[in-house]
Amino acid sequence: MTKHRENTVLPQMVHPSINGEVLYPFGPPVYRCELDEKIVDMLIEEGQRTRDDKKLDHRDQLAGNMKQGTSILYPFNNGNNKIRNQADQAIVQKVFEFFEILQSNYGEGWPNISNMMMGQSGGMGALRLQQLWINFQQAGDYNPLHDHTGLFSFVIFGDIDEDIFTEGVPVTNANSAGQIVFHYGEKITQLQMNSFGLKPYKGLMLVFPAALEHMVGSYWKDFERISISGNYVLEQNVQKQNVNPVKLDLQDDNIPNMIKKDPTE
Repeated sequence: MTKHRENTVLPQMVHPSINGEVLYPFGPPVYRCELDEKIVDMLIEEGQRTRDDKKLDHRDQLAGNMKQGTSILYPFNNGNNKIRNQADQAIVQKVFEFFEILQSNYGEGWPNISNMMMGQSGGMGALRLQQLWINFQQAGDYNPLHDHTGLFSFVIFGDIDEDIFTEGVPVTNANSAGQIVFHYGEKITQLQMNSFGLKPYKGLMLVFPAALEHMVGSYWKDFERISISGNYVLEQNVQKQNVNPVKLDLQDDNIPNMIKKDPTE
C-alpha cells in the first residue's frame, strides 16, 4: 500500500496484490500508486540531458506558466526512442492495474471497461501513448486549472522537498503550494468536496481521466519540483496484427505489451 492509505478518509478501492488505491473523492476515479524509482530516475536523467534543446521545448503546448522553469517533450522518433518506450511499458501496467481494481470491486460482469476498450463495431481497442513530457517547475511557476487530451492521463513525481508546502507561504485558508489539486463538479453543500489536493513525493503516480480538471499551485522555496506527465489515447478497430487484445489479468506476463505495437517491427 502507498504511505497515505491508512490516513485516507476518502472512499478508496484496494486490491490485495496491488500497491495502490483507487480514490473516489468526488466522482471520477483517480488511481494513486507508485512507479519504480529506476524508471523515474531514468526519465529525469533524460529530461535533464535534453532540457536545453529548444526543439523539445513543450511549454507552448501546455497550460503551465513556467517563467523560471520549463517543460520538455520526450519525442516519439518514429518509435525509436528507447527511453520513452521503456517508460511506456512500465506506465501502461499502472493503467491496467487501475482497470483491474475497478473490475475486481464491481465484479467480472461489469461491462464499462470492456465496452470502453472495444470499438462500436466490436473491433480491437489499443492504448497508445500520445505524449510524454517532463516539467521542471521553479518557485513562482504554476499550472492553472486545465485538463488534457486523450482518454487517460498520468503524472509521476521526482524528488520533493516537503518545505515547498509551507516555506514562504502567505497567510491563507486555502494553501495549495506545490500540491496537485483536482476539481470536479459544483459544491452545493458543506458536506461535499469538489476539490482534492495531494502532496507529492518521489515515485508517486496518479492516473486519471484526461478530462478531469487539475492544477498545481505556486510555491516560494528555492527548489526545482520535477514531474512527468503524459496522455494515453484509445485507438479502436485497429487491425488485429497490429495490436495485442486488452485482457484484465494481472498475472498475465503480456500486460506490458497491451499497447499498440510499433508498426515498423
